[in-house]
Amino acid sequence: MSPAATNIFTLTHNSKLPDLLDANKQWCEKTTQEHPSLFRDFNAHGQTPHTLFIGCSDSRYNEACLGVIPGEVFTWKTIANVVSDKDLTCRATLEFAINVLKVNKVVICGHTDCGGINTCLAMKRAALKNGKCDHLFEYLQDIDDLYHDHKSDLLGVTNSAKVQSSMLSKYNVQKQINNLLAIDTVKEALERKDIEVYGLLYDVATGLVEQVSENK
Repeated sequence: MSPAATNIFTLTHNSKLPDLLDANKQWCEKTTQEHPSLFRDFNAHGQTPHTLFIGCSDSRYNEACLGVIPGEVFTWKTIANVVSDKDLTCRATLEFAINVLKVNKVVICGHTDCGGINTCLAMKRAALKNGKCDHLFEYLQDIDDLYHDHKSDLLGVTNSAKVQSSMLSKYNVQKQINNLLAIDTVKEALERKDIEVYGLLYDVATGLVEQVSENK
């Protein structure tokens, strides 16, 4: 990214607390102009989101890519949008969103140029086990396994790292959908026909999402 590109952002590495507070005030004023009753008449009285959005922790996208405003979507972000039944936060999020908030849509949305995907694709995961990123090394085991499961397919289709990364991201969305569908909270909600589950991929170069998995 060129230095000039950072001029489009609201805050920078040099920003301090007063800058954050001022940015919040400006955002609040702009949002209130666009939706005068949002905070006072809606968000101040609780939340009734229609969707649970599970995405990657990447800074370049969030639930806003669906065109929503505050109050519509309950969000959980985690590195490489990995879903695991052994993750307490994952299970608690699913229970709260589905059983308490009563969302009727669950979206797993991966993205292109994912750091976790690219690390495993370039076989650089081992370098993370250096005393500073040992937990990240362990965490990416799921993605590393996925890469090796599809290695021959990826190498057989193209030698472009960018295309391979996008392909592996799609494989990952489908894998995480499968992981999600195996969790009892989700299985029970699907049996009751209380929710639908969608797999999407966000393109960081265009801002558009595409469907990756069939709707469940």
